Order: sequence, then C-alpha cells, then structure tokens
Amino acid sequence: MRSAWNGLVLRMERPEVFYTYEWALAVQRAYKSVLNPLLFLAYDEREELCGVAALAHDVKSRCISFLGATTGDYCDFLSAPGRRPQFLDAVLSELRRRGVKRMAFANLPSDSATATMLPQSSRRQGCRYFVRTAYICAQIVLDRLERSKDGHLTAPGQKRLRRFAKAMALEGPLRLEHSRTWNSVAPSLQPFLQAHVARFLDIGRISNLANAQRRVFLEELSKLLSEPQWLVLSQMRAGDRVVAWHYGFQFRGSWFWYQPTFDSSVEKYWPGFCLLTQVIQEATENPAITRLDLGLGSEAYKAKFANESRETLYVALHISLLEHWGTRLRYQTAAAVKASPALEKIVGSIRNRLRAVRAQLRNQGGKQTLARMAKGLFQMLWLQEEVLFFEWENWQPSADSRNLQLLPLDLNQLAVAAMEYEQDEPTLTYLLRSARRLRASGARGFILANEDGRPLHFAWVASFDGFHCAELNATLLASRDSVILFDCWTPAADRGKGYFKQAVQLIAARMRVEGKRAWIFSSAGNVSSLRALNKTGFRRRHSLRRYRLLRWQMVSGNAPQSGAAAVAEVSAHV
Repeated sequence: MRSAWNGLVLRMERPEVFYTYEWALAVQRAYKSVLNPLLFLAYDEREELCGVAALAHDVKSRCISFLGATTGDYCDFLSAPGRRPQFLDAVLSELRRRGVKRMAFANLPSDSATATMLPQSSRRQGCRYFVRTAYICAQIVLDRLERSKDGHLTAPGQKRLRRFAKAMALEGPLRLEHSRTWNSVAPSLQPFLQAHVARFLDIGRISNLANAQRRVFLEELSKLLSEPQWLVLSQMRAGDRVVAWHYGFQFRGSWFWYQPTFDSSVEKYWPGFCLLTQVIQEATENPAITRLDLGLGSEAYKAKFANESRETLYVALHISLLEHWGTRLRYQTAAAVKASPALEKIVGSIRNRLRAVRAQLRNQGGKQTLARMAKGLFQMLWLQEEVLFFEWENWQPSADSRNLQLLPLDLNQLAVAAMEYEQDEPTLTYLLRSARRLRASGARGFILANEDGRPLHFAWVASFDGFHCAELNATLLASRDSVILFDCWTPAADRGKGYFKQAVQLIAARMRVEGKRAWIFSSAGNVSSLRALNKTGFRRRHSLRRYRLLRWQMVSGNAPQSGAAAVAEVSAHV
C-alpha cells in the first residue's frame, strides 16, 4: 500500500510530502480520537491502485474534510490528472450515497487539476459549490535569486545580517546543523517543541504545539519521514547553544519551510531571518533542490525573498441551499469586517466575550452565569470593595514543601506549563499574562514544581512601594524594604492540595533571606483565599476600602494593627 500510494503521489502535477502515505498515517495515529478516517481507494482494470482520497469525518462538525487539512499546507485527491474527473465523480457519488451533506476541502492548490474539475463534478452529484482563496504561499525559485560574483546569496539587509550573525557568534562560531534520521532527530525534538511554545507565549499567543495531539503528530511524522530521509530538522548554533530551529522537509526537489522558531533571548539579532538566509544559501548549493516553499501564511519576512507564489483554496460543498448561502454570507461578512481594522477589533472583542460567556455556561451553568453577569453590571454603577493586607511572620516552610522546588519563572517554564495544562483555558490565559509581565520586567515570577519539574503553582513578587493594585485601582506606598506577593495561581487540576500555602511560604522565606519583608493581599469577600492565608504564616495588618460611583472613586484605609509599626505607611493614590 505504501509503495502504490506514494507512486500515485509522484504522478501528481506537483508532488508534495503532504500527500504521502506517511503523512496520512501520522495524522491517523495522532488524531484518531477526534477524526474518523474515511479512505477511498480506486483500482483500474489491472487491479492497480489509481486513486486515493484520504478524507476524514469530523466528529464535532459532522463534516467531511481532507484527513490532513489541519496539518498539511497542501491537500488533494491523488490520481493521474487524466483520471481525476472520473475519480472525483466516484468519490462524491459514494459520499452522497452515505448521506453526507457537508464537505469542506481546505488547502487545495489552485494549480491542481482538482480545482478545475471539482465544480463540474459537484454539480453532477447535486452539490452546491463555493470556493474562496485560503492562502497565498510564498515561493522561492532558487535559480532566479540574485547572487554575488562569488556565487553567494545576495540577501536583503545583508550588512545588518552580518552584524547580527557576528553578535550571536560571540559564544562561538555560528553554524547550521541538520538531522535527518530518527536517532539524530529524537534528542532535538523536545527542545524544538518547547522553544516553539515559548516563542509564541512571548508574542502573546498559544502555539499549536502546546496541543498534545499536535506533538504526537510531529513525533510520529518524524519517525515515518526520517526513514526515507524526507524530514530535515535544522538547528542554528552559536557555539554550543542552539538559538534557532526549523522543522521542515526535502521532497522531490523542494525544501519546505514548515515550522521555524528561535530563542526569544536573541530576538534583537533576527535569528529567524538569519536561519532562513542560511537555509536558502545551502539550498542554492544543493543541485537536487530547485525551490524553497515558504508555505501558508503571509509573514513579512517571507516577502523579502519570495519571487513566486502559489494559491490554495477552500472549497465547501453543501446539499442544503440554506447552508450553502449561510457559508457565502459568513465569508462575505468576515471579508467586510476584515477590510476595516477598527470594526475587526470590535468584532474580535465581542467574539472573545461571547466565548467567555459560553465557557462560563459550560462550567458553571446558566443560573450562576446570569448571577455573575448581573453582579458585574451592578458593579459598573456602584462598587464597594475592601482589600486586606497580610505580613509574613518568621515561620518555617511546612515539611511538605521539602519535596518540592521553588524555581524562577521564565519563558521555558511557561512553555512547559502551557503543554501540561493545554486544556485549561483559564491557566493558558494566566500564562499569556505572565509572559507579558516577563517582557515588561519590574516583577519576579516563581513556580512551585515537583521533583520532575511539573509546575504546580505560580506567583509573582514586586516592590510594595509603588505597586499598582488593580482591585483598588490605586498605587500603594510602603517602606522600601517591603515586597508584595500577587497574582498567585494554581491550575484547576492541582487545587485543594496545599500548593498555594507551600509556594507563598517558600517565597516569603526567600524574601526574608534577601532582607525583604513579605506581604500579600486578598479581597475581604474571597472566603477561600482568606481561609488559605490563615494557614500560611501571614497575619493581617491593614485594610483599604475602595468606593466607586460611576467614574468617581475614593480609597481609604484604617491604621495598622499593633505590632505592625515596622511598616511606616500604607496609603493609596488614585
């Protein structure tokens, strides 16, 4: 089957690694819990395989799609071009016989014979046809690139690139290494995955590699594609340190740029652009490579080199006239919204709010969600809130914490957490907030982790003096030797196990060693938080009250309790 399938791939107009037996098998292994594979095989009069349609039935949407639609940059029906009409008719006819009413074929190349023949085939089978552009994929035809007299690539911003490469090479020579066999790829795969997730967090997004199924897919794909050596995992090293990665493919004369990433600590040196430049240079020196395909997406850096492009299509087939026009209307509405950045921002905000409401309905039920919304609406008009402040007393951390470790929070730790808690939306939101705070600096983050490095609790520490308390919408004043713990978070799966207590005790003890007085605060109405604080060694010292009527606000506080005179003042500026 593998040999016959891949033989068909080579008979396609433009063979792609995404069409191969290995790709389909990796998708099936990774996504079998959410996708039901639906494989159509056509045989000719000699009983030889002449057509393959690797499709899937999405359990949630009840829609038929390409099996590799969410992983492959290009998807298609496999056959010799001359047999394509007959094969398309046979597949669509069988889908209709099975009662399928919705089909969505994403990432179909517009230069494929399928794109030309599918409208007629769909009409013959009674399907309503809708097509739109999906992506414009940047391409680099290598023999059309500009080169210097010595044959080297003439890159945009070449002087700056040389300066950046020289700066990164301070730790050692800058060099590019490639792994093609599974034994050489395996040790580098996890660092690449973690770096990709960390990089996305740094730019305020959740990487698709935070998803466990996607990571399983890449692992399975690596094993399968490394056998024929179609996989190329590239690493750009500065001395012994890897500063950039690229997970790509070399197949039938094309080097495919699939998933790159780099270490955010060297972002100012353009490591990704330096990596791409080196890959292009190596490709030009390899007579077997004629094209560098930069794949889906219209990132600006691709345009600096691209000298050709390739369009992919999204094709939707419906039996229902109502669903057909619904799809057209949604697309036209989305296109109109996208044309106006201001309107797109408003619509995006509304979409996010609706998504949050749906999540609350799913997790808390309708009654609690309505009560929370009503409370929020009332608080927009009138708000009265009391915030209590607690100071650390010189307690020893609990014995339970000795088997745990307190680690400084960085992007790599956040990446590990994103992969660990991929299904926990509130925790992912917290991790994005933490990544923004890391870039802004001014505060220190900590994680409580077990012996295996699994993150269990997160917390932040900042100077108490000048700390802006969001609950009070006020900036606090205190003695300069005081710090405040804030934004503590335990993922839902690890709550109720005492990790908050152990984390704040360890952090407060560390602050004491550094000569700092540790404080923490809580809303007076947060009963669970107050109950937890009573077990930590923190003692109540102060409280501040906030009163707000529409846009008017006032913050007032009571005097310190006895024994707290070491902190001279806690006041607020609104």
